[in-house]
Amino acid sequence: MKLAMFKNAFMKRISFLLTLWLFLSFESNSQDIKVIELEPVEIIPSDQILVYSNFSKKHGDGHAKATGPGVSNKISIVSGFLNPVKDSIQLEGLELFFNYKWDQDSSGFYVQAVVVKEDGLPLINHTDFPEKYLVTSKLKNRLYIDLSAKGISMAPNERLLVGFKFLENLNPETRDIFNVTFVNGKIEDYTYLLHTKNDKLQKILDPGKSSSGLKYSVVYKLKE
Repeated sequence: MKLAMFKNAFMKRISFLLTLWLFLSFESNSQDIKVIELEPVEIIPSDQILVYSNFSKKHGDGHAKATGPGVSNKISIVSGFLNPVKDSIQLEGLELFFNYKWDQDSSGFYVQAVVVKEDGLPLINHTDFPEKYLVTSKLKNRLYIDLSAKGISMAPNERLLVGFKFLENLNPETRDIFNVTFVNGKIEDYTYLLHTKNDKLQKILDPGKSSSGLKYSVVYKLKE
């Protein structure tokens, strides 16, 4: 009974998210953006490279589909990340997950990384993350974005919001489709929609013992 209630609550939340996305209109972005084609990356933790993941083998995966032209020019999807150690750290990379239907369209799509302060405002200015990443089937539905050159430091107990913005499908003849991967189970932080036009945050998934949230990993190192 509890499992059925959880599934119903999760589906209602996801339905709300999808409905909101479907009704957002297209807003063009004429700014020149550097395009980077992402390569598969295997993350191997070491004494220098540490990894925080908001999921474990105890978590299950769930998916939400966003459809419609130019959805992400209005919003991003982000989740809270709290510095997991008692020392200052520097972010090295961000790993995100999706569930794109490559058998339906093998052309790929574009995303942008999003790392903002916990109030939704940019770390420095709106050009912190101008790169446009090309995602193709070779990534096997998980992407690693290198942040080592960004110089993002976090003090003990500092919290940021991390996630991504779906820009567009590469094939203009297909609908824009982006399947976000969520995790189900004990979630430590909220998942938000970030309305980038006015830096407005909207909570869509709450933390808790039986909740859901955006799936991600943060790669970091202790700051010297």
